[in-house]
Amino acid sequence: MNLAKHGRWAIQAISKRPRSVFKTIVAPIVGGVAIIPTLAIAVWEVRRGRGAAGYTNVYGLAIGYTSVLILVGVILAVLLIAYIARIVFFWRTGHDGAAKLHKIGSPADSVDPGETK
Repeated sequence: MNLAKHGRWAIQAISKRPRSVFKTIVAPIVGGVAIIPTLAIAVWEVRRGRGAAGYTNVYGLAIGYTSVLILVGVILAVLLIAYIARIVFFWRTGHDGAAKLHKIGSPADSVDPGETK
């Protein structure tokens, strides 16, 4: 890419590319690898009647498996409420930023006046 020809736009495009790859691919994978095993162990222990048992995190704090499940439940409830609020907001304002619908005009509207005979 010729930076002298494209100027500032090219530098911004190059600098944004790695961040978007990190946000869309790397971060969810790392988050999943860190959270899913802990969540699976918590579900396993609670279903076996050992919900009061816990594990020690990196800071040395004992965290009960029931607390892990409560935290995940609260996070899911907050995300669900936020998503419903977003749907209601777009419904009330009459537009959706993600999928805008445009009125389809008649073919006569799209004819250029300079082309008519």
